[in-house]
Amino acid sequence: MITNKTDFFNDLSNQISEPLYLTDKTDELDEEINHNHWVLSATADIISQTTTTDFLEFIQKVKGHYKNQLDKSQLDIDLIFYLWFDEMAGQLSFNFINSNHDKLPFGCKLKHTDRPEEIVDLYLKSKYHEGIPWNELETIETPEQIAEADRLEKELHDNFVLTVYQEKIKKQK
Repeated sequence: MITNKTDFFNDLSNQISEPLYLTDKTDELDEEINHNHWVLSATADIISQTTTTDFLEFIQKVKGHYKNQLDKSQLDIDLIFYLWFDEMAGQLSFNFINSNHDKLPFGCKLKHTDRPEEIVDLYLKSKYHEGIPWNELETIETPEQIAEADRLEKELHDNFVLTVYQEKIKKQK
């Protein structure tokens, strides 16, 4: 079991050697996401030991490794790197897709930030690193409760705005 931030980031660093899925096609988005999507999830104890800088330095290592692979590839393509905090899952996520995509693959409204620190700070300040506590959940049993829950879920979905950081990683020509 990982109990300190050094072991946490060392464990993550062991995964950096995974190859980047590179394509210049836009119909392979699912493959790009499947191979190039990173999910960082830490316990509250690990979070208490880390800083925004710790996470940004790790992310920079991954970006550097993937940029090296991009530079060595035969494809004439750049990458789109994007970072977001999935509050419901309690996870910091980032992904790499090719620059031929005209939008990010989210089914919600987006608010763009030019500061990756903003995203990491949201993650670090969350109170749900280890999930939503049972005492914050409600049991839904009656048809009326189910209908109301469905209505609220649709309303939340329609009004949800995800904050995301995005940057282009250019291939060295």
